[in-house]
Amino acid sequence: MPRDRNGEFESQLLPERKGQDPELEAFLAEAFLAGLSTRDLERISAKYLGQKYDSKQISRIVARATTELEAWRQRRLDGQPYKFLYVDGANFRVRINGRVSVQSFCAVLGVSEENECFEVLALEMGDRERSDLWENIFQGLAHRGLNREAVELGIMDGLPGLEAVFRRFFPRAQTQRCQKHAKANACRRVRKREREVFSKDVNEVFYASSESAARAAFFELKERWGRLFPSAVQVIEKDLDSLLTFFQFDPTYWTVLRTTNPIERLNKEFKRRTRAMEVTGGEISTYRCLVYVAQTMEYRWSFHPLSQWSSVYTQNAA
Repeated sequence: MPRDRNGEFESQLLPERKGQDPELEAFLAEAFLAGLSTRDLERISAKYLGQKYDSKQISRIVARATTELEAWRQRRLDGQPYKFLYVDGANFRVRINGRVSVQSFCAVLGVSEENECFEVLALEMGDRERSDLWENIFQGLAHRGLNREAVELGIMDGLPGLEAVFRRFFPRAQTQRCQKHAKANACRRVRKREREVFSKDVNEVFYASSESAARAAFFELKERWGRLFPSAVQVIEKDLDSLLTFFQFDPTYWTVLRTTNPIERLNKEFKRRTRAMEVTGGEISTYRCLVYVAQTMEYRWSFHPLSQWSSVYTQNAA
C-alpha cells in the first residue's frame, strides 16, 4: 500500500488494511463453489490475474464466504406465504471426525403466492432420511417464521411416515404423492415383456383430463391387470387418493404438481456439483457447496413462474 508523508493517502481500489480486492476475492470464492479446485484457481490466478493465490489462501477466502451462505440458509421466512412445498433428500459422502460416512441432506422447496417461483427454504443434514429428521426440519421452518396455515399442498415421495408428519405440521395442507415414484415402484412388479403396456395404462390414469376420468381409467387398469400382477395394481390403489390430489388445483399447475421433479432437479444439480469430489469434505464444506447450488438454481427459477413451468426443461414425468 503506498504511503505519503502525512499519512493521508486512501486507495480507491482497496479498503483500509486489505491486501486483496474484495471483488477479486468474491470471484475466487464463487469460482471454487462453482466447481474449480484450489489447484485450478492457483494456476489461473498466476496466469491471468498477475498474482498467485495458493491453495491455503483460496481456502481462507472461501471460508470467509461461509458466513454469508450460512446466514442465507438460516434466514427468516416471515411474511412470505408459501402455498406449495416439495420435500426430498439426497445422500453424500461426508467426512466426520476423520471418518467418511454417508449422510442425508434433506431439502424443502417452496412456491410463494406472490411471485410463484421456487425457493429453497430448508437444507438440513441427518444420519438417515427418516420421519424424525423431517419432523425436526418442519419444526425448524416454523421457528424461522414459515406460515404453516398458508401451505395448501405438500408434494413428496413414499418415505414411510413422511405424509403423517407433514399433515401434523401443516393441518390445512393436502399431500400429493409423486406419480413418477409410484409408477416406477409398480412397474418393478410387472414382468418385463408386459411392462411397457402396463406403463401406458398407468399413464391413462395419471394424465387423464379430470379426476373422474382418472378413477375410471384406474378401474379399467385394475380389471385388466389385477389378476396378473395384483401387487403392482395395489401400489397404485393404496395411494390413489394422494396420487390424484393435484386435480383439486388450477389446471395451469397440474404439470408441476403431479411429481417431485422440481426438487429432483435440485438434487441432480447437487450431484453434478459434487460428482468430481470423492468426498464432499466436512459438514460445513458440504453445506457451503449445496447452498451455492441452491442459490444458483433459485436465480434460474426466478425467470420461470410456476404457471410457465411446463415450458421449462426438467426431467420427464413419465
